[in-house]
Amino acid sequence: MGGITTLKSSSRESGSPGPAGDAEVVIATGLRLRGARGSLTARLVVSGIDQLSGREWVLVGRSPGPARRLPVESYTIYRDNVVLKFRGIDDATAASGLAGLDILIPCNGLVDLPEGSYYIFQLVGLSVRTRDGREIGTVREVVHTGGTPLLAVEPTPGGGASTQEEILLPAARSICTAIDVVSGCITIDPPEGLLELYGV
Repeated sequence: MGGITTLKSSSRESGSPGPAGDAEVVIATGLRLRGARGSLTARLVVSGIDQLSGREWVLVGRSPGPARRLPVESYTIYRDNVVLKFRGIDDATAASGLAGLDILIPCNGLVDLPEGSYYIFQLVGLSVRTRDGREIGTVREVVHTGGTPLLAVEPTPGGGASTQEEILLPAARSICTAIDVVSGCITIDPPEGLLELYGV
């Protein structure tokens, strides 16, 4: 499912279907030095979408954890990366203190995604069930593999997968046949044998 994108840290933690409007979400990761004038670059977690348009400031830090509010002087987006300059950070020495950190913005400042695309925080916490209504579990996170992302599902207690800590389901349209964020449910049609691998 090419539409599933991530704006959530990779830490494994239970979550609700979505953060509050002022909750902070990661939009770019791994700040690195770029040149001697204090510019930095980071990898966008949602490629091709400009989350910085019209923003005077962003937060720089880790999620969860403390973050520093910094004014944006200028930025350029190319491919999967953003190059930006913060006002008041004018040399490599000052910028080096930000290396390795992430860029975050409040959730209520996020750009709307096209229909059929989802942010991770919208998927975490959704229940997963089969087309015949059998409860499988709850999405704990989305794992990126370099190919099709995987839904890491915490099994429903007593659902027959008591020996497994999680069930990994490919987030492909052929498997995730319906995602309803409002009702909090993902309907799946797994290929034969997939759930049986997990004792479900």
